[in-house]
Amino acid sequence: MRVVIGGAHNGKREYVKRMLSDEPHYWLDCSAGDLEIPTGCKVVVDRIEHWLARAELPEAEAVEFIMKEIEIEGKDVIFILTDIGRGIVPMDAEQRKLRDACGRLYQRLIAEADEVTRIWYGLAQTLKKRGENI
Repeated sequence: MRVVIGGAHNGKREYVKRMLSDEPHYWLDCSAGDLEIPTGCKVVVDRIEHWLARAELPEAEAVEFIMKEIEIEGKDVIFILTDIGRGIVPMDAEQRKLRDACGRLYQRLIAEADEVTRIWYGLAQTLKKRGENI
């Protein structure tokens, strides 16, 4: 599993599109509410924070659901994660709760990932690559 993380509108999607330009892949936009990750092809999971915001599950169950989805053998997944934990803390309690839940989910995904790349205003920085010291 790979993770590409960065702030909103920092070039994450463009980076992944360039990276996969010649590879067949399936793009799963979670803002549509779906989170069924198919097997047998490379899958890009985008906007997971939208799914998490709408999930009618307690946070711990929602996180476990996501982790079980990616543990199934044959799944080659790239997560695009929007870092919503920086900047102004939202006044709305539900938005603060989502921000915290995303932070905990992202920690789990990054811990399990083989590779983590941060995109900052279009610049890619490898933060983690299994088997290599960075």
